[in-house]
Amino acid sequence: MNPTEIGIVFAYLLRWREISGNPPGRNLRDGEREVARILANCNSSALNDFEDFLNAQGFSLVDRDGIEFGIPPKAGTPNTIWVLTRKRGEDVAPYVDNRWYIEAMRDGRGGDREAKKHETIFWTARLWLTLQWFFYEKIDRLPSEVSRYSEAFVSKRLFVEELSSGIEKMGNSGRPEGEAGVVWDHFWKDKGKISTWAARFLNVMEQSGMIEATGNKDEWRQTVLAAIEMADNSSHEVSYLLPPKQSLASRETAALLLGETVADQNEQQ
Repeated sequence: MNPTEIGIVFAYLLRWREISGNPPGRNLRDGEREVARILANCNSSALNDFEDFLNAQGFSLVDRDGIEFGIPPKAGTPNTIWVLTRKRGEDVAPYVDNRWYIEAMRDGRGGDREAKKHETIFWTARLWLTLQWFFYEKIDRLPSEVSRYSEAFVSKRLFVEELSSGIEKMGNSGRPEGEAGVVWDHFWKDKGKISTWAARFLNVMEQSGMIEATGNKDEWRQTVLAAIEMADNSSHEVSYLLPPKQSLASRETAALLLGETVADQNEQQ
């Protein structure tokens, strides 16, 4: 891979984060066939050099065989899916705005800016956990079962209903002591705005390529990108965040916000 090809592939990955020569469920994007060809023609040494280039900027490249998704190979077409992910333990390059979602989720109506940022982070965590419940727990699916992404659906109506039910249960269980109570306060105060928070969040998830519209009104499915990224990350960082069958999502949310594990939360109960 020469410097020009590195630039072409890297620019494409920054834009879309996913490359497939034979993409499942969609058409090839502009330029995708070419960047897939470049990666498919690289030997292991060139791919290692490209990985080092990505690692230096806080990224890593994950590849999966299209056969996993039931994609039959086509002659002369790469059947690999490549996904750009965060490099564990490394900061991303300064030019990457990795907090854009905060501004996209905020209402921007004055008040204390820092407090609103915290509130947004609390809600984003809760919303993200609920979305993962739809994609995994609800359909009895493990994060490693990447090919089942096509079964992972969420509608705005059911998403709002699940959030409302969870917040009501959380409220009825009583306010916890300490810092977890701060999280509880924000959720309980804004329980009447759940639909608004949900709409913003689903829009952000679609913009970031985590979900895609199914064609039905206010309904989405998980993307291949999101499924591969979750499978890559789950065993390292986020497996403990998926809501268990017999526990309220508020405990996992508190663990996320406070930088603790679920085990730590259980010891404090």
